[in-house]
Amino acid sequence: MLSMKYSINTKVYIKSVDRIRKAAPIGLALLIAGIAPAQALSLDEQRTRYEKAIAAIERNDLATFSSLKAQIKDYPLYPYLEYRDFTRDLNQASPKQVENFLARYDALPFTDTVRARYMNVLASQKDWKALLKFQPSVPRGESYQCNYYYAHSQAGDKALALSGAKSLYLSGSSVDRACDKLFDYLDDKGKLTDKLVLDRMLLAFENRNGNLVRYLDKQLSGTTAKAQADDVLALYKKPQGVADFSKKSKVTPFNQRLTQMAFERLARSDAEEAVAQFKRTVEGQHYSKSERQKMADYLTSRLMSTDDDKLAAWRDKWLKTTANQSLLERRFRVSLTQADWPALAGWLSRMSASERKTLKWRYWEARIALETGDMARANKLFEAMVGERNFYSVAAASHLNKPIAFDYSTSALDVKALAPYKTSLRRISELLELDKLTAAKREWYHLLERVNSQEKAMLAAYAAESNWHHLAVQATISGKLWDHLEYRFPVAHRWWFEFFSKERELPLTTLLALSRQESAFYTHAVSPVGARGLMQLMPATAKETSKKLGFRYLGVSTLSDPGINIRLGSGYLKMLLDQFDDNRILAFAGYNAGPHRATRWLEKTDGKLDAIAFIEAIPFNETRRYVQNVLMYDVYYRKLLGQPLQFLSENEANRRY
Repeated sequence: MLSMKYSINTKVYIKSVDRIRKAAPIGLALLIAGIAPAQALSLDEQRTRYEKAIAAIERNDLATFSSLKAQIKDYPLYPYLEYRDFTRDLNQASPKQVENFLARYDALPFTDTVRARYMNVLASQKDWKALLKFQPSVPRGESYQCNYYYAHSQAGDKALALSGAKSLYLSGSSVDRACDKLFDYLDDKGKLTDKLVLDRMLLAFENRNGNLVRYLDKQLSGTTAKAQADDVLALYKKPQGVADFSKKSKVTPFNQRLTQMAFERLARSDAEEAVAQFKRTVEGQHYSKSERQKMADYLTSRLMSTDDDKLAAWRDKWLKTTANQSLLERRFRVSLTQADWPALAGWLSRMSASERKTLKWRYWEARIALETGDMARANKLFEAMVGERNFYSVAAASHLNKPIAFDYSTSALDVKALAPYKTSLRRISELLELDKLTAAKREWYHLLERVNSQEKAMLAAYAAESNWHHLAVQATISGKLWDHLEYRFPVAHRWWFEFFSKERELPLTTLLALSRQESAFYTHAVSPVGARGLMQLMPATAKETSKKLGFRYLGVSTLSDPGINIRLGSGYLKMLLDQFDDNRILAFAGYNAGPHRATRWLEKTDGKLDAIAFIEAIPFNETRRYVQNVLMYDVYYRKLLGQPLQFLSENEANRRY
């Protein structure tokens, strides 16, 4: 628990850190400042007026908004006031006015929003000719596409309208209501046939959308179509009838598709029954050899963890003829969990030649040689792998007792190269100053879309020097600048990480590595499942951890505060390390997938594996990559901070898993 002298005045400290975080490099700051004329108002005064203007337009106080807006025309975020003002009466604007606005602000990300909203305006006004002139190509987004094709049905290419309508209709999910009039047009032209409805029923079946399957059944009119729909509904409800249906039904493309989807549905619910029905199912509809293999592949994917010898034998028989590399890799892991090295050699040999050339499978070829007694060949293969910036290369070096070595690149910041983008950078800097992080990210991504790879390297360097940590990382990803380690792996929020590194007795590099993997240092990151902040804490985990730490937790919103997030995230990681005897491999696996799963995987391998083999045997792709990444990121941070390079600790390397 933190001592009192470190727990007070943290808000004051955060504000001072934020000021440092948002400061631009001096050279570019001077360059950016040089674009604006002398100001009657200070920058702080302009910011105040800007925020007051935003508040005024949100409460519809247009007089105050207009007055404030007129005072800050040279403020970097003035275009956002123009955007608010222009879109307020967008339905009164002419296409020419909108085009002029878009041309004036083409460097800003809100142009896409303006274009989309104006398409809706023209559609609501039923001005189809104007819509097609304004939007001459197919737009992105389902509702916009529906309006676009409907516009063609009324004032353009009728054949294109029908083609687009059919394409949008054939969806296994519910479609936007904006498409209703387009589908009515399709029906009016006699093109919304029973066949089209049945094809969509199959898509809904495949998408596991029972409500849509039942809804579409009611749209059919023909006797034959209704009978086919009855088959669809029956197999959706009870896929156990798939073999009987396959044998008794006429061989048609429709029945073949329905049979395949029903068989897959059966495989998901009862794999053993699917094995029993496989032969009759594939014979009944006269599937080709490749189609039978595809159906077998689907079923084998459901049998990877089976303990039944007969089911395993059926699975392996079909896997020996598959070309599906993903399935072969999963089967490899089954044998790896059992430490069955001769079987591993067999499964590896069935992978494609191109796959076996990758560093990963070259490593496992060497390991198989090592474990089966061919030391000379193993060492030769390991030797050929070292020196790469890669998990498997570093693992190979550890087998040879060689030091970790890899090259990395850097790019010195060239201020002049960024001169064309100074206006955008000035806006981003202001947005960050105002804590408009989402808007700043949107501007940054929009900028990255418009520059080449070399300019992305300069932007990464600029972001790094500005302490825009998350944006620096995103620039390296956008530019595929994998060798630029200092930009890919910034030392972000250093004070907090160093403080809790000492407080928890955890390596600084480990905390940085885990946070880099979790959020790329984006303080407001929210995962699809609700994990939040730098160290991506689930709210329930944060609450439980805070209780154990004796820290007063004030709710989910506080997890975007770097100090609070790192306090709780480092505390949770420390608890996992204590639970798993200071083993980072198990702690990282537990952090990502839950400690109960890490324990279960450890029980399954039962001491048969070393560290690298255990990591490879992790059945979750995400968790396996996660553990590999964080271990390597730890190495990179050691390199960048001038510390001795270490891959695994002695405890981790010597343990049996």
